[in-house]
Amino acid sequence: MRKKYALHHMTWKEIAEAFKQDPIVLIPLGSMEEHGPHSITGDFLAASEIVKQIAERTGAYYLPVIPFGYSELFRGYPGTISLSPNTLYGLLIDICESLMEHGVTKMVIFNGHTGNSPIIGQAARKIKRERGIMVASINLWQSIPMEFKKHLYGNSFNPSGHGGEPLTSVMLHLYPEDMRMDMLAGWRNQQEVPEWEGFRIHSPATVETEDIQFQVYLNMEEISRDGILGNPLAASAERGEAIVGELVRRGTALVEKFTQANTIVK
Repeated sequence: MRKKYALHHMTWKEIAEAFKQDPIVLIPLGSMEEHGPHSITGDFLAASEIVKQIAERTGAYYLPVIPFGYSELFRGYPGTISLSPNTLYGLLIDICESLMEHGVTKMVIFNGHTGNSPIIGQAARKIKRERGIMVASINLWQSIPMEFKKHLYGNSFNPSGHGGEPLTSVMLHLYPEDMRMDMLAGWRNQQEVPEWEGFRIHSPATVETEDIQFQVYLNMEEISRDGILGNPLAASAERGEAIVGELVRRGTALVEKFTQANTIVK
């Protein structure tokens, strides 16, 4: 019988035996939101595939992906499904507590949406404080090192940003039949820095004047009509394959090391 890694493809008897070995359980998390007119909304699919490959390499177990995240600033675009912070927080707590009730002490959240990060941190700290278990998490896209980006795109070019890289390339690699690069016809990379009320926009939550930054919490449609902040024209399936490979390699190293960690903190 083949080895199973997905808990949702196992019987409860199989899971009970697996949990006796003090395994590590991987929890993929992403979002469903706009990524420009050319890319699919389900970015959670990338986190799911990366975690699947990591589990198969390491012998870890993994849960089905949580497909929705906190995507408030993208709600102006059809197809975006946003959970409230309280809903996502409660969901993470319930999932981790369900695992801990049956002896799991090693959990790693693989987060494919930066907007989820503060909520993940709050949930992990509550679990640590109340249950004495250290939960780890990694932000997939922010974990890509700058040297690797330079290798892919060159020293003087960084196409990263929402609706740009690295996700456009990743989806061209994983789901080429669903991508609509033709929808970018006539699109050009915006060179001028967008402004809000005379302030330079640094990010959807930050504007600046001179060397002072402060928060104003803009929605994406107030910044970019197409929902793009990066440069999707730099994308390719070949780059996507390299990015997925690098994330799987780095995630594998993380899981192998975290498997040996003592996550019980009291």
